[in-house]
Amino acid sequence: MTSLRRSQAPTSTTDLLLRILERPGLVAAVRELPGAVLGRLIDRIGLEDAGELVALASTQQLERVFDDDLWRAQRAGGDETFRPERFALWLRVMFEAGDEAVVRRLCELPEELVALAVHRLVLVMDEDVLEELLRPGDEESEDLQRALEDSTFEEWEEFRLIARDPDAWEDVWNALLLLDRDHHDRLRDILQRCCDMATEFISGQGGLFQVLTSDEMLESDVAAAREDRRGAEGFVSPADARAFLQLARQGEGGGATEDRDPLTRAYFRGLATPQASPEGGAARAGVVPPFEGAPPAAASGEGSELAALLREEEVSGPAGAGVSLLAALGSGDVSAGDAHHVAPLFERALGDLRRRDPERFAERVREVGYLVNVWIAGGATGGRRPRPVEALELVLATCEAGMKAQAGASPVRPEEALALLIRWPADVLFRRGLRSTGGAS
Repeated sequence: MTSLRRSQAPTSTTDLLLRILERPGLVAAVRELPGAVLGRLIDRIGLEDAGELVALASTQQLERVFDDDLWRAQRAGGDETFRPERFALWLRVMFEAGDEAVVRRLCELPEELVALAVHRLVLVMDEDVLEELLRPGDEESEDLQRALEDSTFEEWEEFRLIARDPDAWEDVWNALLLLDRDHHDRLRDILQRCCDMATEFISGQGGLFQVLTSDEMLESDVAAAREDRRGAEGFVSPADARAFLQLARQGEGGGATEDRDPLTRAYFRGLATPQASPEGGAARAGVVPPFEGAPPAAASGEGSELAALLREEEVSGPAGAGVSLLAALGSGDVSAGDAHHVAPLFERALGDLRRRDPERFAERVREVGYLVNVWIAGGATGGRRPRPVEALELVLATCEAGMKAQAGASPVRPEEALALLIRWPADVLFRRGLRSTGGAS
């Protein structure tokens, strides 16, 4: 395989990229990376500098990267919304690989996603509808005419395309022209979708100036498909996470017998349902890395070297002090987490459970991973999104508080803690602990 190279000297932002591009075997291994890992690698390098990696990525990898990168919440624990300006930056980077590559990507990506991005960046109007809005005698027509004259726009067949983001206009328009050249019908379908949404909103809201939510229906469809993919990997949606935490704080959701709540039952039922994962293999937790510690690429040769490089650069897995504690939970060696020994009773019970019942131990570790993902998606630490290690420490401490509250006696002996962990799932103990401590902030 031909090696991709850059001629400039390494800098702090390009050194990692150059180390990969200089080795053809590592270049090939990049195409085998799980999409989530590739996304972290691109983020580590910086999207603007990662054009070569974007060109190497398969469309399947990019879809997974987009699930993470194109959506953000305005506040910790809030719902994630689509970021059109980020898609525009991706489009600009895609152009570095050439016009043909851009066309191929736009045809391979889901049409709903492309239509959402175009609609958020370009207002597509039917010329006949626009002419009706500008009819003489309408008291708003003059203001609207002036606004349109000041806007950047192009005409395509019966549509007028008006820039909603002037900074992205050139890249978007050039991409649409390329799509028209090679795939005219696909472009027509995309623009018709955008036009229908804009027209429906304007007719319902009474003015072209207030185009603020015309994309809500399409965005909800794209978001739902994204949530399905992420749910299969173990992610928890912010809405489900907030609902779980609210029920837990209110002492609701588990019934009189403190059984597992419906949200958690649905989550694990979804993971147990066989389905094709976009990453391949079994579905696993997506915010916190898999406890099994599998390398992100092949376990031998160049893949192994790339995996080692990504670990060295803290691309694979969470960085810093959380690594030892995550590894300790997965291995049952709870002593490895002494630096963050926030729940000694619960952690010892985990170690005892691993020796006594490895299968149930694995269930409890998965439950802890789920709770960590819940707190990352729906909780907050100091008004911001919690880091994985912070979420893990809070979950362990809350589970231990729930264990003590469930026992109803103090102190709890190790054998009693083990019996409680065998009897109760970690999520039930967490709910009990959250109530007993007044709820985490």
